[in-house]
Amino acid sequence: MSTLDDARSSRTEPTPLEQLLVTAADLTEAGLDDFTELDSPSSDEDPPPMTGPTPELTALLNRAFGAKGDQEVRTSFVNADSTIVVDEGVSERAPGAATAWMADVRRVYAACASWTMSIGGQEIAVRLVDPAEDPSEPLDVEAKFGDEALMRTMLAGPEGQQARITTLLVRDGDRALELTFRSLASEPGSPEAAGRATAMSTFLALAPAKFLGLPVG
Repeated sequence: MSTLDDARSSRTEPTPLEQLLVTAADLTEAGLDDFTELDSPSSDEDPPPMTGPTPELTALLNRAFGAKGDQEVRTSFVNADSTIVVDEGVSERAPGAATAWMADVRRVYAACASWTMSIGGQEIAVRLVDPAEDPSEPLDVEAKFGDEALMRTMLAGPEGQQARITTLLVRDGDRALELTFRSLASEPGSPEAAGRATAMSTFLALAPAKFLGLPVG
């Protein structure tokens, strides 16, 4: 956890980075009052070790998904029935580091259609969803924000029990936004899929706009 995170609870006024995060009040105003903020961000823990198709790609995976900002703040929200968790992080990075990090993540997505991650002694399979097959239309979303943006969906776990993880990264100079949606995979057209789509569209309007200082919408 960063120094900013450690001091967060001891201050009443938000820091400049904290002001770029979505708040519970923002969600209530946007109609997502079934989401509540977690006391501790669920994304505070380090990512699990990952293994790619080659040693070089294994190193790239762990570097890309393990990279941290020099200063960063995080928050997490969960919906009423705990089926959707949304993690948000904003970081300030050394000059050029945000650009290099985004390039690493792009290389992962270009070179790795699948990989594994080690959790609790188990190897969990991860598969990247082709952007053309992703109903969240990531390529259209990427074109909207910042100096550069990158959005992809991953399916993790065995068939029938897969988690669906969608992450949007936005870079603005040396600052970066990470917005991640986690839920169980659901059938297209199901109420669960519709609820996830509604939540995603609202967060995708709020979080990048607040990060970039733009009007919502």
